[in-house]
Amino acid sequence: MITLHFTSWIKDVDWANSGLDIIALSSLNEGTPVSLIKAQASCKPIVYAKVGGVSNIVIPNETALLSPSNCPDSFSKNLLQLIENEDQILELGRRGLELVHEKYHYSRLVSDMNNLYMELLR
Repeated sequence: MITLHFTSWIKDVDWANSGLDIIALSSLNEGTPVSLIKAQASCKPIVYAKVGGVSNIVIPNETALLSPSNCPDSFSKNLLQLIENEDQILELGRRGLELVHEKYHYSRLVSDMNNLYMELLR
């Protein structure tokens, strides 16, 4: 059985993500959605509409399935594809976690800041 949960603002998103199999973002407009970074950190695959800065946060077909903006047929097709393929759910989730560690982990930020300071001191 498939269960959908529509929520408004959730402060404890890690707790909410832990109970989900797939994260879907169907916005018509987005900036840089931190929710998708957190989804990937939770090892969850993403289905999203290509809007705003979403494409800067995920890797299409590696960490997330892309749908054109305002195209519900494509969006639902991607959701069904994941629902019917547990291996793909696990693979997209695993790759998403790797991406978060590479791009958004605090150790990368510390290293970047260290490199900047060392460059400025030269």
